[in-house]
Formats: sequence, structure tokens, C-alpha cells
Amino acid sequence: MASTSVNGTAAIYTRISLDKSGEGVGVDRQEEACRSLAQLHGYRIVGDAGGDVFCDNSLSAYKGIERPRFTALCALIETGEIDRVYVYSTDRLARRTRDLLDLMDLMRPHSVTVHAVTGEGIDPASANGALITTILGAVAEQESAHKAERIRAAYEQRAHSGKPKTGGRRLFGYEADGETIRDDEAALLCKAASQVIDGDSIRAIAAEWNDRDVTSTRGNAVDAAMVRTLLKNPYIAGLSTYNPTDSDGRRLLRNREIVGKGSWPAIIEPDQWERVQAVLADPARVSNKVGNTPQRLLSGLLLCQCGQPMYRRTRPLKSGGRFSYYSCKRVAAGTHVHIGSDDTDAAVEALVIERLKKTDLAAALAAAAATDDSSAELAERTRERTDLLARRDELEEAVAEGTLAVAAFSRAVERVEARLAAIDEAIATLSASSDAPPLAEIATAESVETWWGSADLMRRRRIVQHLMTITVGPGRHGAKKFDPDRLRVTWRS
Repeated sequence: MASTSVNGTAAIYTRISLDKSGEGVGVDRQEEACRSLAQLHGYRIVGDAGGDVFCDNSLSAYKGIERPRFTALCALIETGEIDRVYVYSTDRLARRTRDLLDLMDLMRPHSVTVHAVTGEGIDPASANGALITTILGAVAEQESAHKAERIRAAYEQRAHSGKPKTGGRRLFGYEADGETIRDDEAALLCKAASQVIDGDSIRAIAAEWNDRDVTSTRGNAVDAAMVRTLLKNPYIAGLSTYNPTDSDGRRLLRNREIVGKGSWPAIIEPDQWERVQAVLADPARVSNKVGNTPQRLLSGLLLCQCGQPMYRRTRPLKSGGRFSYYSCKRVAAGTHVHIGSDDTDAAVEALVIERLKKTDLAAALAAAAATDDSSAELAERTRERTDLLARRDELEEAVAEGTLAVAAFSRAVERVEARLAAIDEAIATLSASSDAPPLAEIATAESVETWWGSADLMRRRRIVQHLMTITVGPGRHGAKKFDPDRLRVTWRS
């Protein structure tokens, strides 16, 4: 019969290093067994703000991974609030001899003992406590090492046999079985491979995927690092790989070895995949692409009054949420300022659109052509397009006034439209050049507002950088509203 008197207070610690397929039920069984033993001994279970059970599920006690609830348990032991710790077995606490001995040193001043449902417990005050703990720790450590060796051997055997990846997170481009191709994702990878070979940047490909609402297999937004990792993975070329592991079982991706052909179908043919690797390894591709992809319109373009670029940051609000603002890194001498990013972006967008609506884009391109030989043809095509649009307007007015027959109008407009289509295609090709003035794209748009609304962030930033420099002045002390007069704009000619 269970004791009804309370002899002291105790804590329960449970852990399973890997939680798959409902294995977490094992933690519940550990807790139930520990509670029963504590009740039998007459000890009351206590905890902390995190609950009355200290549980680290899916966290290894061998790899040195931080276990937050184990750390909380140690903190509770140091307070002297508990007399005992109940565990299913001592290897749930730690699998390294050194860790168990450290735990003994922590428990000894507070006379705390460990009681196990199965096997020996730990009593720091016992003459044999350190000896037994050392033996138990050595056995657990050796068992973990043997388990890691078995896992590494099984992984290497799977790789050399060419079997598909199973378990874990689904690989982009394949179904969960690792061999059935997922058509929509495979099409993206094939196109991305061709784009890289043709010279497109990884950032541009990532932006295109984001525009199409593509996400990773975890549901996260796409970035350049993800696209690069996917394209560098030999798996999509049907090649089996082996990643050597360190003593803690961590796979060393940088030492990945291709060990043969896999049994699954390739998304990208090996020859083409090799070409992609050669392009990605070319140092010339990354020489001018240092830093993270900007996430806001004016990040790095806006200047603090100290002369340094400003970048977007956030801080928590008392009312909840976060306030987004621009500020510099405060590395230069002088007075520094910050300004709300949302209001600033909106104000600059309005300034840019108004400026573009008043600009003769054909004349601006012609001026660019005067100093840049590569822009001359683009400027000429834009002028020709402007003339054709004027000609089409004249034809429409002539029909409306009755001075031109409808049949003649149709023939004339058909020729104008055909020429416009050819010019638009030429302008699109020319403006794709990195040397082309950013205004070239807008020159063929239906309206400035239409172009701005459909343009991606990088194209908008290019226009801002082409048109203006913006320095942020100081705000009024205590002002709570956005002041657009703080934006000191210098227009480029």
C-alpha cells in the first residue's frame, strides 16, 4: 500500500532523445512510473513555472545539445527546494561520465539524491556513490557510442547501395518516399538549372519563386541560400551521396561524397547538373554580390545625416507588436537619427511616381545614350516607339473626325501595332542588360503607376537609386507623427 505521509519533496526528470512515430508516449510511461515510485516513498512532486515534470523530449544527453529543462532542474536543486530527483533510469539524466560527476557535485551540498525506477540511483553522500556513478556513466557513454557507430554504418550502407532517402524532412522535388518526382517542384528546379547556366543570379531565381508563392518543404519563404543548396545537392541528379559524420553524429555536408548512382529518377541529368556546379563555383559570380538581399525599399539607400547608409530594424512596442524603422550602424562620428520605415517608404514612392510622371523618358534615355554607347540603340527604339504612339493617336482622331475611312484606319493601325510589338520586344531585350538605364522598362509601360505596382522590390530600388539620393534630417523633439520634411532629396540629372 502506498504511503500517505509526506517525507519530503521531489522532482521528476524524463527524456527520450528521439521522438518518432509516437515514441513520445515513452515519456508518459517514464513519468507515470516515477510518480508511482515517489508516491510509494511518500514524496510530493514539485516543479517550477515550466510545470511539475522536467522533460526534454527529442534532445540527446550524449551530443552536448542544450537541454533547457535539465538546466531548470539543476537550478531547482541549487535552491535546496527538493530532496530527491526521480528518473526512469540514470542514463535519462546524462550519458557522459563527466556530466554525471558534475551533477553529483551539484547535489552533494544540498543532500539531494537520485532514485531510478530501473537500475541504480545516485547518492553523492555514499562512499561508493562516485564509483557506481562512474561505472554507470561509462556504460551509458559506451552504449551511445556503439549506437552512433551502428547508425553511421547503416547510413553509409544505404548510400553505397543507392537506396533513396527515407524518413526526415521531404526533399524538394520529390515525394516523401524520396523517389517519386513531384512535377511542379521538379519543373522549378529544371528551369532554375537552365537559368543558372544562362547567367541568371540565384537571387533573381529566388525572387521569381517568391513571386509565385513557392515555399520550402517546411513552408518557409524561399531565399537564395535555399535555391543554391537545392541546386548543389547531387540527389536531384540521381546521384547517391555519403556524408561523413563527426564523433557526435553530426553530418559534415562540406565533406559530402558522391558514391554512385541512385535508384531514384533524376530531376536534372547529371551532365547538366555538373554544368550548374561549374557555374556556381565560378568566383566571378559572387564578386559583386556580398551581403543579404534587401527586404525593404530604402534599406542601404537612405542616408543618415552622419553620411552613413541606414538599414531597417525593429523594436517591440509597449502596446504589442513591433515598430519598424531605419537607422545607421552608428560607426561614424556625428549625430545619428532614425525614422519610421513604413511612412518613409510610402513618402518616397509617392515622390518617385510623381517625378516619373513629369519626366520625358525618351529624352532621359537619349541623354543616357550620349554618355553610354550601349544605351544608344535603346534610346533610339524608345524614341521610335513614342513617335508610333503619337501616330496611332493621330489615326484615331482622323477616324473620329471623318477624314479617314475605317478600312484605311484598320490597315494603318495594323502596321503601327506590328511595328510597336517588334519595338517592345527589342526594348525588353535591351533593357535586360545590366548597363541599360532603369527608365527603359517604364518607357514601355501603360502608366508609371501600373509599372510601379507590378515591379518587384529590386526593380523599384534600382529606380530609386537611379533618380535620387535621400538624407534623413533630425526630427523635432517629442514629435510622434511622421514628418516628410525630414527627407532631404537630391535629384540626379
